[in-house]
Amino acid sequence: MFENHGKTLIAALFAAGLLGATASWAQAPGGKGPEGMGPMRGFERLHKALNLNAQQEELWKKAQGAQRDAFRAMRAKGEETRAKLRVEIDKPGADLKQFAQLRDQLGAQMHAQMEAIHKQVRDAWFAVYDTLDSGQKEKVRVAIRDGMDRMGRHHGGPRGEMHGEHHS
Repeated sequence: MFENHGKTLIAALFAAGLLGATASWAQAPGGKGPEGMGPMRGFERLHKALNLNAQQEELWKKAQGAQRDAFRAMRAKGEETRAKLRVEIDKPGADLKQFAQLRDQLGAQMHAQMEAIHKQVRDAWFAVYDTLDSGQKEKVRVAIRDGMDRMGRHHGGPRGEMHGEHHS
């Protein structure tokens, strides 16, 4: 379960924002990363294209902050969970049944916390969306659609091909 938990966490947080198809959680926490590279380039391009007014810009910053804080909180929770599990599995003679139950319990707690954070982040992005005019909303729709297309190309082609797999 925890081997893929990082990918699951990223996917859940990725979907959390209203602009999930264009905002990337793969970026380093705190928004630090090579400027103009990867998925964040499209997200920043959308931000500029929207020409937000002062109120919208303030809400945008709040949503980005909520998203960044959510990522940090979930990353910290994941590290804490792994540390707890490590302490238990390091005990000589650890009961693997009890260990699995603890892992399931901690996983359920993380899932519940992720759901709450997902809602907070989504609500913050909807606060931005609610202030957009119809032209701005259309730009968001197109950005999300294009982001979904890019994700589809990265995760499998029309024949379900995965990264680098080519069929003749």
